Amino acid sequence: VNNLDIRIDDGELVAITGKSGSGKTTLLNILGGLDKATGGSVCYDDTDITKLADTALADFRLNKIGFVFQQFRLLTGMTALENVALPLALQGVPRHERSERALAVLERVGLSDRANHRPHQLSGGQQQRVAIARAVVTEPCVILADEPTAGLDPAAADSVLELFDRLHRSGHTLVLITHDERAAQCAARRMHLENGCLFG
Repeated sequence: VNNLDIRIDDGELVAITGKSGSGKTTLLNILGGLDKATGGSVCYDDTDITKLADTALADFRLNKIGFVFQQFRLLTGMTALENVALPLALQGVPRHERSERALAVLERVGLSDRANHRPHQLSGGQQQRVAIARAVVTEPCVILADEPTAGLDPAAADSVLELFDRLHRSGHTLVLITHDERAAQCAARRMHLENGCLFG
């Protein structure tokens, strides 16, 4: 990515499109502090995360950013409920409270009846909704989603997009990296990344 200047306001739903290899995932990883750019800054309010030490950056990601990955990244040995509760466990939330909060979020994404199912017992669309529940359970400032509808059938993709729309309407800030035209159309603002440069 090269010479990017982006401002995203609280409550926005932004889609960043581009061909495979255009730098979309790299950009998302830089925005989320998973990768460090060779120059520049990434600021959330008054915090420049590029200047944080590794431990402080990890804490910032845990408490302020929700990630939704293309490959779901659910832990196969855990139930849906345990996967969603994991960030709360890392925050030190007591077991009873984190189970209650995780179940409430699973209910919001329509999967409370699948709470005790493991990932292999869930469809792709259901796994992605569990991943979204895990991303929002800590009530982060922003949700970063990398190709959230990739590999899903149209009905599952529509379900995921409807969920993102509900999250946006409830006040969440979302950034979607996507090559899915339907996903991009959900956003109020759309940008296009090409050869590491951002347009729009």
